[in-house]
Amino acid sequence: MADEKDAFDPFLDELFAEASERDAHGASPDLLARVLGDAEAVQEGFVAPVARPSAPPRVPFWQSVLDAIGGWPAAAGLAAAGVAGVWIGVAPPEALEFDMATMLGVDDGLASIGLVDGSGFFGDALLDGIGESEG
Repeated sequence: MADEKDAFDPFLDELFAEASERDAHGASPDLLARVLGDAEAVQEGFVAPVARPSAPPRVPFWQSVLDAIGGWPAAAGLAAAGVAGVWIGVAPPEALEFDMATMLGVDDGLASIGLVDGSGFFGDALLDGIGESEG
């Protein structure tokens, strides 16, 4: 392998010597002037257009509400808390009613302090039996 490399060295050295001795023929000054004139004309067309401020993209209302509360994970937490609140509100545990009445200092339950008005379907269901003992 080393022998092949040595065989090409004198040939390459001769070519490099010839290339370095040769005069570099430059382009005529007239040609250079025309090329530079054309280049300047083309570059004038490359002027950057004035950037107009564009309006920000329009975001739907519900998307902005969702972003404001923290995205889908926060919305799922709010939904779960809402469902739990409705469930506890419709069918409260007996311990909750007793503890609330005790905390407020009332012995008759929530109906006597006005938290449950007793009208409507849910009021009748919650107050069922409170007023029946009178009579």
